[in-house]
Amino acid sequence: MISLHTYLIYFSLYAIAVAIPGPGILAIVARALGNGFRATIPAVLGNTLGDLILMSLSAFGLAVVAREMGSLFLIVKLAGAAYLVWLGYRYWTAPVADLQVVPSRAHQGFVAQLMLTLGNPKGLVFFLALMPSVIDLNRLNGAGYAQLCTVTLILIPAIELAYAGLASQVRTFLAGATARKRLNKGAAAVMIGAGIGVAVN
Repeated sequence: MISLHTYLIYFSLYAIAVAIPGPGILAIVARALGNGFRATIPAVLGNTLGDLILMSLSAFGLAVVAREMGSLFLIVKLAGAAYLVWLGYRYWTAPVADLQVVPSRAHQGFVAQLMLTLGNPKGLVFFLALMPSVIDLNRLNGAGYAQLCTVTLILIPAIELAYAGLASQVRTFLAGATARKRLNKGAAAVMIGAGIGVAVN
């Protein structure tokens, strides 16, 4: 099993990553604005499945690499820390535009969001950076993998449905570029801090 301390670090970093308005969140918000809260549920399930797939590929693939490379795996860990800092910088400086609302059918949401998640290389790269930085993949077993799955199954629906609920109630807050810019800067500061913490730990 993954220790509680490590689990909470992973949980926190992953929550921040999910909450940052990227393509998945923006698509959920647009769907909520155009079609209402219920229309987002299949889309949220699609995002959840997509992240489960990416997390599983990263966990199993990196576990094999960790066992084969031994102490050289520290390089991968430091690269992951550097990526978190770089990602924070990118979020801090990224321009945002007003959200365009495009109505769509609810039943298309699941497949559309699944493809969006699987087709977004940032998701896989984030897991590749996060896993070796926080989780001891040499000791990852079935129980630990179940813990990682639980994080995904809790955080994606909770955060994305919260966005959907807010979008259906407060259109200008979530659609405005200024509010999203502030959210990006706050998340960027946490990402950079986490990357530095992982590097010096």
